[in-house]
Amino acid sequence: MHMTKEEFIAAAAAAAQASSATSGFPPGIAVAQAALESAWGNYQLARVANNYFGIKARRGGEAIELPTIEYVDGAPVRVPARFVKYASAAECFAARDRMITLLSAYREARAAAGDPEAFTRALARRWATDPGYAEKVLYLYRVHGLDRLDLLSTETPAGQVPAWHG
Repeated sequence: MHMTKEEFIAAAAAAAQASSATSGFPPGIAVAQAALESAWGNYQLARVANNYFGIKARRGGEAIELPTIEYVDGAPVRVPARFVKYASAAECFAARDRMITLLSAYREARAAAGDPEAFTRALARRWATDPGYAEKVLYLYRVHGLDRLDLLSTETPAGQVPAWHG
């Protein structure tokens, strides 16, 4: 089944906001990243394995092997890879945020969590081999107005936006 961008954003936003409530990472960036990595939920990895971020499998756990593109010396190369198979999108978004929270490679991204652009640039340096990854994620973030998800995640429980949002 082909998913439209609007359907993807609605589904991914719910998973991203739930995960962001625990991690504090910008949910709009998570949605943009998932859109890029999964072609708006239409790549086989997303459809078959609920893996929206291209998260590679380690030892143990359920996995699926598929071809992927890695950049080697700036050039795209098609290689086989084993990817984690998740039970749901929510599980995948939570796993992404856990990786960013726990792995030392993402220390700089964690420190920039309050600034979606800086967070994305720091994350991209470790997450992807594509040298244009951060710009691609930020383009989707801006063009599709995903920053609105970040504003929603900073609202108070009463639904009022904090004063610093103007």
